[in-house]
Amino acid sequence: MVSSAVKKIGSYFHHIWYYFCALTSILITLPALLVFARPGATYSIFFKIGKVWSWIYLILMGVLPRPEKYATKHNGPFVLVANHSSDIDIPLTFLASPAPVVFMGKAELLKLPLFGYFFKQTSIPVDRSSFRGRKQAMLDADQRIKDGFSVCIYPEGGIPSQKHLLGPFKAGAFKLAVDNNIPVILMSIYQSKFRLGDWGEPSSSGPVDTKVLGEFWPNRKSDNPVQDLSDRCYLSLAKDLKNWGHEGKVALPLD
Repeated sequence: MVSSAVKKIGSYFHHIWYYFCALTSILITLPALLVFARPGATYSIFFKIGKVWSWIYLILMGVLPRPEKYATKHNGPFVLVANHSSDIDIPLTFLASPAPVVFMGKAELLKLPLFGYFFKQTSIPVDRSSFRGRKQAMLDADQRIKDGFSVCIYPEGGIPSQKHLLGPFKAGAFKLAVDNNIPVILMSIYQSKFRLGDWGEPSSSGPVDTKVLGEFWPNRKSDNPVQDLSDRCYLSLAKDLKNWGHEGKVALPLD
């Protein structure tokens, strides 16, 4: 009983420390972020600054990022898809993405001090409570792709409980890939949920590995190319996470 209470208190302090590290790392890189946080030609520079911010942030958190390098075979926009295990996945994705990506994320991030400002300037907020908001976010993402930018989407639509290996996928990321005939680049994020778990759940310092699993193209011969692409990506990602050692519920049978 006492041990459980101590662990919960430790988890709360870890989350408070997470917000402190996020704010501190933004303040350190603030001048450069303010100059290049524009949705245009300077976005690639902003993304490089984002990598610096990510390193500072994660090291302050006690997290050692270990991204595996990957060179894309496709010369053009893509949809980056990854599992979403904790709030540190964004800086981990900054460091692991093979090319600059525009992030799509929940509109609640706009409320965060400083981070919300830069998220509004450079990313695609999604009002998940509104059909109109979700539709507008998809239209914005489609336009970014047509403008030559790649887009990052965590297709679980949020952070699933720690009981899940991988939550069910929503269709948006895969529809974007099919509609624009571009690949999904699939990425695994390991250990993230152990470094920053749910409130009250154990968290710890240590490494986080990331790995790109490959490029998945739409199958135009499929009767439902969006579902086909989603299922192929889900099974590949879930099997990889399971082989690495993660456990939990899945939305599709892996056998």
